[in-house]
Amino acid sequence: MALFALVFLVVALVLIGVGIAVGFVACILAAVLLSVGIISSSVFVGVRSGRASSGIRAFLVQCGILIGIPAGAISAWLAKSFFEAYGQDTLVLFYGGIGGACAGLIIALLLDYVSRRAHAWASTRLLPSSSAVEPAIDRR
Repeated sequence: MALFALVFLVVALVLIGVGIAVGFVACILAAVLLSVGIISSSVFVGVRSGRASSGIRAFLVQCGILIGIPAGAISAWLAKSFFEAYGQDTLVLFYGGIGGACAGLIIALLLDYVSRRAHAWASTRLLPSSSAVEPAIDRR
């Protein structure tokens, strides 16, 4: 019985440690997003427009661009053998950053489109028919 309790204690401590680590990473990520101004500007856009979907769209676009810039710069730096004609590493990083920002923007807009479509589908299929709620999809 003591072996079972010891194994249970070890598993519980590992799970608690993983939970604390995930929470710490989430807090750091939230602090970074707050310090850069992504969360506050997304909330401002949502409050200003009066729709939460606009705030979510602004958040996705800003996060996509923020993540895309370093991802594109690192990808271009790793593949700089293809760009040796440019001669400078900073130019390769610049072009990679622009490419990554464009890719991040496209991915963010695709995520926004998918989330709006999923919300519209869920609203029509999962809500009771007595609550005549029309899904609001703006086609801008």
